[in-house]
Amino acid sequence: MKVSECMQSDVIHVVVPGTREDVLHLMAEQQINGVPVCKKGTKTLVGMITRSDLLRKPDENQIGMLMVRDPVTVTPRTEVKTAAKTIMEKGFRRLPVVDKDNLVGLVSIPDILGAVLENDDKSQKASIMPYVNKQIVAVWSETPLPLSYMIMEMAGKTSLVVLNDGGGIAGMISVSDYLRLSEVQIEDNISKTYSGEESAVEWGWTSKDFLVVTKKLLQLPQVPVKDVMTKNLINVSEVMSVADCVRILRKNDIDQAPVVSASGSLIGMIEDKDLLKLAFESLDS
Repeated sequence: MKVSECMQSDVIHVVVPGTREDVLHLMAEQQINGVPVCKKGTKTLVGMITRSDLLRKPDENQIGMLMVRDPVTVTPRTEVKTAAKTIMEKGFRRLPVVDKDNLVGLVSIPDILGAVLENDDKSQKASIMPYVNKQIVAVWSETPLPLSYMIMEMAGKTSLVVLNDGGGIAGMISVSDYLRLSEVQIEDNISKTYSGEESAVEWGWTSKDFLVVTKKLLQLPQVPVKDVMTKNLINVSEVMSVADCVRILRKNDIDQAPVVSASGSLIGMIEDKDLLKLAFESLDS
């Protein structure tokens, strides 16, 4: 199977020169987390930019300084197995597809899962349980929003499960939510504010309840997580098949979902990236 058989051809992109606001507007409008960057007036690919890039450089405004330059690419003629291997090894979610340096498409984890697993007979019979991550990072619904962000960052996750007083699932919150809710504030002497020392710090708390991110401040509203979390969750059953799970994730345009038992108890999380290895192996059979 070639990339051309499952890639998205109608690709949304941003251009350089451009600004952070251009990217944020496009991401919010299209509900996407990453976009290719092309030279203005052309389809020549020069970079990729994601929400994580925006968070890592909160004081930078120019797309050219925010983006990842010379991104890893594939062509329409690349084998899907090769694209899947690259995504797994690099920890990416998507790869731009180019032909003679021009952007012609985008291939993502959901694209590959849909093409390989969604209508596969073996996947229709295979259980999701071997791919469920039972190590869940969760916060209480009353947790202050800035503290929840700190917990997510320290855990190396892109989202958190939010639990109610009884330990049940109340909702979820993701990187996209934090970025949407934040206001970037630039301050030159964060280290002095934080510790009274001249040395720089990577993160920490100030008396103003700001989270310090690489010498800059990501200001989040002082509200409990429950006020801003996503409440209407899509979850999957522990007895669901891989094919049905892929179908639900793709239909609802989500990359992960809580897994619940027959009694409705939370038992883990399923992420589309954890199903990619199965798709990779299926391409051999």
